[in-house]
Amino acid sequence: MSNVNEDLLMEQNQDVANNFMALLSDFNYADEMELLNISKLNLIVRKNLSKEFETLYIALWYDCLKTSFPETHEAIYQTFLENNLTQKYKGSKLQEIINKVQLYIDSLGNTASTDLTPITNHLLSFLKFDEANQPTYKMKITLHLRKVYTYIFERLI
Repeated sequence: MSNVNEDLLMEQNQDVANNFMALLSDFNYADEMELLNISKLNLIVRKNLSKEFETLYIALWYDCLKTSFPETHEAIYQTFLENNLTQKYKGSKLQEIINKVQLYIDSLGNTASTDLTPITNHLLSFLKFDEANQPTYKMKITLHLRKVYTYIFERLI
């Protein structure tokens, strides 16, 4: 009977991980680039920021998991890393992505549901803004991240 319960739990974990992988695959980060006023011709910055947003969104998902699945969030996350993320990335690139996600998870701590400004400041550090415009960009991206967090949370399962 124990094996049946374990198999069912593993299957449920994989379903949650697969669901998030589908969500993650749907993000194209165009809204984020537009919010930050990144030109379509600025390919290097767009590529780098897309990876930052991808790793950030994985960390936001992890925070949603902690809230919704307090007993199994770590197992679901490990399932995602081992079965889903390894399909997209290999070798050192996979480890780089996992490390970045962990940095975001550590930075978020227990504040993702209430305060995303430290993450916003980090994202804005990749770009050069006129000091007068920085508060506007900070507010826009913080509100956008809040919207993404809610979107991910509402679609956990």
